[in-house]
Amino acid sequence: MVALTRRGFLGVSAAVLLSGCGVDEAGTAPPTDADVLRGLLDVEARAGGAVIGSPIAELLARQDERHAARLAGLAGVTPPVGGTRQAVELSSALARKQEAVFAYVAALPALADPDTRVAVMQILGSEAEHVAALRQAAGDVAVPGPFAGFTEAP
Repeated sequence: MVALTRRGFLGVSAAVLLSGCGVDEAGTAPPTDADVLRGLLDVEARAGGAVIGSPIAELLARQDERHAARLAGLAGVTPPVGGTRQAVELSSALARKQEAVFAYVAALPALADPDTRVAVMQILGSEAEHVAALRQAAGDVAVPGPFAGFTEAP
């Protein structure tokens, strides 16, 4: 019989428990902030563009270009060249913007740098404003409820 003290038992138990933590992620490095930002840059490119039939289309397009430039600067990559985005119907633009909002929210915990998180939150706020503006342009209420449908990803 092996004599085991309470302290020894707790130490062995903790080692066993901790050895199982992160097994799925073992051997893989977490994404860098630049990786996360490049992913958001792709999301921004899909979400941006001219909106057919929207009186605020030009304003949204300019803001989207600024978002892309800011993300590119933070990621250390060359900003995309504007003007290559296709025009979409209002309903498609709204769906893309809502997807972008979800992507920005999902990216926040993956960012290590607090200043980068703040920048992404600022862009997220602007994207949420875009959703509200597009909803109004479609004749809907800008924010239909306190959570505006953003409690779950689509």
